[in-house]
Amino acid sequence: MQRSMLEDVHWSIVIADDHGPEWTPGFMAGATAAPVQYCHLGAPRTLLRKALSRALKLAPASNVLVTAMQKFRSHWDPSLWFVRPENRFIVDTRSSSPLATAAALLSIASRSPADVVTLLPARCFVADDDILQERLELALALVPQVPEGVVTLGMLDTGDGVDESYLLVGPGDARPGLTAHAYARQPAGWVARYLRQQGAVVASGIVAGYAGIFAAHISNHWPGLTHKLTNLFKVAAAAGLETQVPATLCGGMPNPALPALRWYPPSLAQRALPVRGCGWSGLNSARAVARVMEFGSAGGTPDSRYMEAEPPVVVRRR
Repeated sequence: MQRSMLEDVHWSIVIADDHGPEWTPGFMAGATAAPVQYCHLGAPRTLLRKALSRALKLAPASNVLVTAMQKFRSHWDPSLWFVRPENRFIVDTRSSSPLATAAALLSIASRSPADVVTLLPARCFVADDDILQERLELALALVPQVPEGVVTLGMLDTGDGVDESYLLVGPGDARPGLTAHAYARQPAGWVARYLRQQGAVVASGIVAGYAGIFAAHISNHWPGLTHKLTNLFKVAAAAGLETQVPATLCGGMPNPALPALRWYPPSLAQRALPVRGCGWSGLNSARAVARVMEFGSAGGTPDSRYMEAEPPVVVRRR
């Protein structure tokens, strides 16, 4: 994939405002616990900086956007030195986190709905970034080839992954990738084992697709909020400022309506591209974080159990 192609049409959004499990950052003596994406987990760089590095390999710095929470500015601000203020989307509470990603996507779609954008969660652990990067670039190449116009990465190598969510997949047509049919959020252990045996893949939250498709998805779910979000980022961009996304933006909208927006099937049609051997953990719980720390302290890289790969079973729909 030529770099010139990436510079023309590709964008990256690093999602760093996901509160997730908290961990004490080892690089700050006496520091209090913070969301795990701002921590090192035994590595030289924080998980946020690793996510930013992935973003810069997919898009130029001018096309990298970041969502973050105001409360933890001291943790993320030094890492975002290259991210322009108008490319930063800041939330004030956990409940407004989904709004920041939506605002970032709408800002890209307002420029060109035909551009391709990749959502990259900062809260994740990857043992082999080279493998992940290769599949990321393949996912970008597949976006124009699949009818959905959206491709996600589905992980196959987590073995008995802790507290992961899953995509239920099956064969599609002659085009690349597996058709993603449904999403299972952190099922019980025995259910997770059954899903893996049936060919399910771990949902990574890494999704690439056309900005216009994401914008339409947002408008369908939040028709009343789309106009408000658009006005927010336009005013901020004109002034060269960060886009502040307050929870009060929802007005009288009931709280249960916000979590309804997800980047997963069946509400957002997409293809799943299997990824094997990168040593993935979504770090969805303190237990999952502790497991990664355990592997790191044992030798700096996940052991054979962590990297264990399962056979690529595919469920065929009747």
